[in-house]
Amino acid sequence: MSPKDRVIVVGAGPAGAATALALARASIPVTLVERTAFPRRKVCGEYLGTGAVAALDALGLGEPVRALGAPLRGIRIVAARVRTELAFSHPAVGLARATLDNLILEAALAAGAELVAGRVEDVVERGVAVRDASGERVMLHGRFIVGADGVGSIVARKLGLTLPLPTNPRFAVGGHFREVDATSGCVEMHVNGKAYLAINPLGDGIANVMAIAPKDRLETWSRVMDFAAEARSGPRVAFGPLAHGVRRTIAPGIMLVGDAAGFISPFTGQGVFLALRSAERASSALIRAYSNLAAEEAALSAYDREHRSELAARTRLGKIVDTLIAVPFLARRAARRLEASPPLAAILLDAVGGAASAQTALRPTVLRRLLA
Repeated sequence: MSPKDRVIVVGAGPAGAATALALARASIPVTLVERTAFPRRKVCGEYLGTGAVAALDALGLGEPVRALGAPLRGIRIVAARVRTELAFSHPAVGLARATLDNLILEAALAAGAELVAGRVEDVVERGVAVRDASGERVMLHGRFIVGADGVGSIVARKLGLTLPLPTNPRFAVGGHFREVDATSGCVEMHVNGKAYLAINPLGDGIANVMAIAPKDRLETWSRVMDFAAEARSGPRVAFGPLAHGVRRTIAPGIMLVGDAAGFISPFTGQGVFLALRSAERASSALIRAYSNLAAEEAALSAYDREHRSELAARTRLGKIVDTLIAVPFLARRAARRLEASPPLAAILLDAVGGAASAQTALRPTVLRRLLA
C-alpha cells in the first residue's frame, strides 16, 4: 500500500496504541506519532476497573497486566465523616501508567505499527505536520487521522471541535509514595467538598497518591505533597485543567479517541476504560471503512453516535456519584444503603467499573434505592 493509505494515530497512550494494535493486526498500515519517549510517567489514578481489564483481555494483554499490577478487591470512601468500604464483584488492578502504556505500545509495534517521534503542530487535509526529534518539520499523509492526543487535543482544536472549558475546573497533583498502608487491597477516596485525595495501591510497597482540587485549592495540596516528599518515589506531578469536551468526535477522514474525544470526572476512574472502549469502536469502524469505501461515512458516524452516547451516560453517572459524595446528608444516606445491600453496591460499582452499562445504575429504581 502507498503511505497515503495508512492511518496516522496522534498520541501513543492507551487509546492511540490500542487503536494502532487492532489496525496492525488487521493488516492496515498505521503510523503512531508520539512526542514523549516511553516509558513515561503520566498523571493518572492508575486504576484499571473491570471494563478496562476485560478490554485488555480482548487485546491479549490481560495476563501480563494482572502479573505486573496489584489486585484490588474494593473501594474505601471517607466522606462527610462516614467511612464506607465496598467490595468489587469483578477483578480490578492497580498498575502504573508507565508500565501499562509501554505494554500496549510494544504490542502495537510488534504487530507492525510504525512509530514516529515528534510533536504534531498542524492538521491538514489527510495529513499532519510533525516537528520531529531533530527539529525538522515533516508532513505525514494518510487516508485517516486518529486524534488520541488527550485533554487539549491539538487534532480537536485544529478542527474546531472543542467546547469551551467549564468554569472552575479541577486540577491534579501527586505522585508515587512509599510505605503507604495498602494491606486492605482497596482504592481509598478521601473527600472534602469539591476536592478529594485518592490512594491507589500499585504493588511493591508503592501507591499512587493524587489530590484532585479546584485551582484555588491546588497550592494547599501541593504543599501537602511536598511535606511528604521524603516518602515520595520519583517527582511530584501535576496536570490540569481536568476538562475537555467536543462537539463531535469525527470530521471527514478524522476520528477522536480516548480523552481527546471527551473527558469526564476522574473520581469514578473510568478514563482508561473509556480510552480502550473508544479504541475498540474506532478501530472496528476504520476496518469497516477500509473493506468498503462506500461505508466510510456510515462507519464513522456510527462511532460518533455510540461513543458520545456512552460518554453522556457515564458523565451523568459521574455527576450523580460526585453529588452523593460531596453532599453530607446524601453521602451518609447512600453509605447506609450500599453497606446494607451488597446487590445494590454491585450494580453501582459494576456500572462505574465498566462491567455493566452506565444505564444500569441510572435507572430510577436504582436511584430511589440509593436515596430513599
